[in-house]
Amino acid sequence: MADVQPPQQQHRVRKRRRRTIACSQCRSRKLKCDREYPTCGRCAKGKSPTKCSYEDGFLWQQPSTVEASSFPNRMVSAPTTTQMHLVDPQPVTHPTPDSGISKSSRPQLTDSTPAPCPVEEKRDRFLETVLGAPKAAVNQEFMNSPELLHRHRHHPATQVNSRTSSVQDDNPPVSPSQPLDLSPRIMMRGKDTKTRFNGSGIFANLIAQFPDLRAFAEEIRLSSPHLSALRPDLMRVSRGLWKIKPLGEPIPDPDTAALIALLPSRQVVDELVVLFLTHIESIHRILHVPSFLRELDDFWVRKSSPELVSPAFAVQLLLVLACAWNLADFATLELKNGSSLRCYTALEWTLFAEKWIENAHIKRSDITVLRLHILLVIAQNRHGMKRSKAWLSTATLVKKAMLAGYHRDPSLYAKISPFNKEMRRRIWTTIVELDLQVAIERGMPPCVQESDYDTAPPLNVNDSDLQETIEELPMERPLEEFTDCSFQAVLTPSLSLRLRACRLMHSPRIRCRYDEIFRLDWELNRHLSRIPNWKVSELVNVQTADKVVLTQAMLENKLGLSLLSIHTPFAIEASQDPLFAPSARMRLELATMMLSTQKRLHERSRSLSLNNLGDWTVQASCSICQLLHEAAANRAVNSVTLLHTLPGLPESLVSLVEVALTCLESRLLQVIKGAKEYFFMSTILALVKSRLWPTQAAAYKQEVVERVILFAQTLFSQHANCAHLGDLGMGNFKSNQVCRAITPSFLSLTRFQILGLNSFQPVPPQFVPELNAPLPDNLGLMVSQSEIMAVSCTLSNTTLGI
Repeated sequence: MADVQPPQQQHRVRKRRRRTIACSQCRSRKLKCDREYPTCGRCAKGKSPTKCSYEDGFLWQQPSTVEASSFPNRMVSAPTTTQMHLVDPQPVTHPTPDSGISKSSRPQLTDSTPAPCPVEEKRDRFLETVLGAPKAAVNQEFMNSPELLHRHRHHPATQVNSRTSSVQDDNPPVSPSQPLDLSPRIMMRGKDTKTRFNGSGIFANLIAQFPDLRAFAEEIRLSSPHLSALRPDLMRVSRGLWKIKPLGEPIPDPDTAALIALLPSRQVVDELVVLFLTHIESIHRILHVPSFLRELDDFWVRKSSPELVSPAFAVQLLLVLACAWNLADFATLELKNGSSLRCYTALEWTLFAEKWIENAHIKRSDITVLRLHILLVIAQNRHGMKRSKAWLSTATLVKKAMLAGYHRDPSLYAKISPFNKEMRRRIWTTIVELDLQVAIERGMPPCVQESDYDTAPPLNVNDSDLQETIEELPMERPLEEFTDCSFQAVLTPSLSLRLRACRLMHSPRIRCRYDEIFRLDWELNRHLSRIPNWKVSELVNVQTADKVVLTQAMLENKLGLSLLSIHTPFAIEASQDPLFAPSARMRLELATMMLSTQKRLHERSRSLSLNNLGDWTVQASCSICQLLHEAAANRAVNSVTLLHTLPGLPESLVSLVEVALTCLESRLLQVIKGAKEYFFMSTILALVKSRLWPTQAAAYKQEVVERVILFAQTLFSQHANCAHLGDLGMGNFKSNQVCRAITPSFLSLTRFQILGLNSFQPVPPQFVPELNAPLPDNLGLMVSQSEIMAVSCTLSNTTLGI
């Protein structure tokens, strides 16, 4: 028995193996099978060739029947040595657009594999079953490795193992019609269950394109040890100076009398209302201006009797004033008020209004309630409050409007008057635009899509054409004629397209063809080219002229930001794959357009410059810096680009970024938070200029120090007598040694202007940040405190560490 047992066991193993190499029909009939796929020769000659099938999980044992290239989505055969060499041994930090090109669209030709052959639909269904079989001959760890997901074989041979150069050369170039599968760059902070997510649209993710920024910041830190005395104060600047008052104090439940008591004099209210109607209402249609002005006149008549005043209107007025607060001159407001105003007056207005809205407990939202929520979101955004919760606020606002039926066109319901139909359309459009803007900034998908609503766009009419008693809507005016609703009338036709682009670019996987990006680009550029060129007559007043200029600029910014969002992921990879070169060119054009507009408005008016600032300004500035940084790095390999061949172009682009940084500086002096972005941009700009002009690198590093120190000194000086600075007060800036070091001889050399100063004021090479310790002449260095606060605390965890 001992001699017979081994042959029986061997016979059983051999029999089991024979079952795996025959189709089910031949095996059941005990006939020899030639193992052809998808139909063996015996079954093909029979009466029922469609019944030929193979058991799941055993197809891999057929060595010559099925080629590896016939699997469209995964490699079923065990990875060969050649296939493993196609993967770079060093994992890539981020997936790239070209790395996601579907394997089904690319022939996988090697020296040991034959050419691919067409695969029928039946085979595809069969392979889906085989790939799902447990413990099939697929190296699952290899399939899930980050190298395979992040880099593919169409990359140049210089980026992968040298042993695969022959394979790389054999691969055909990628075409725009091939599908892409891109994983967008994201940022996740925190750990375990307490995390914070930011998608690809946030500014911090663009900083990841500067891999040498950390080393540059470290150079500055090590070369300026004496700046350590300023680190605590610069940390307070980056985190905000409002921790004690008013943000740290509880807000009492306000009644109508308390709300009225918060209002300034009528002269101040009138000035802020005019600023709101000129710069904010012309973009975000929230109010019916004639009705609002009539209610305002009635309010002043009844102000002495709070019981006759509507608390909702008082809250609405406070939010209107808070939205326009930063557009006015503080000294002028104090003069008109007749008494001193606190620096955080507008913050108190916003906090009291938010408290009243929370305590109102309104079950059904009417148009007044929606207006209050819209104004609250705008006011918080303009003062830098609750930026991390903005996406939640706009999402809640969208759902409130949908619960009230604003997402359905009011023409379907007879009980709504023509006046209210038009106002509902305006409010819905404003809400969707706000949600879309916040979604792009946070890198999150928007809350609605085109299929979720059927509300018609607002009419291109003036508010004076709309009366509450009208029985029919007025005739719509042509787009070439500027009206109170020109912004919404021109922008709304592109709303569905921008919503679709935002959802595509901020989804977990961007699955599309590059041809679809071209299509989106064409459609968005078509809307961009249709922006009317409204002529401003010399006879019109200043408010109307500002409306026209601001409307044109904001239309370009809104459409340009959507174009920038769809091109940026591909433009970053343009140096690695020429397929994406059009995205790189388009990104340069868009960023230049946005920054040129910002510079033009900055030269025209301070209020226009501040109102035109947005996330698009920071994105455009960082995009220009990344492009210049990449061009400087590629100069060593004789890269031929427009930046290298067109004289003076890098200098012009750098000047645009500097102007944008000056505008951002003016805005950040008025908000409660946001200086960290300013420190980032200052360091990035210095890094780019150091790479472009290495001989002046030390001067550029010193310029960063001067810029940040003067910014912090100016901010502390504005609040020198404010209680919200706490016991620390001005900290190391209280001695004003930095300001004393600024002599008039340097006034003509400055590169930037600080708000509140009537002249340009530079910082000399030497100054004394510590009480008794002067700095050496070669102080070239910023990040010791500003970037330690911004880079060491944040870059290490968020941006550069991605």
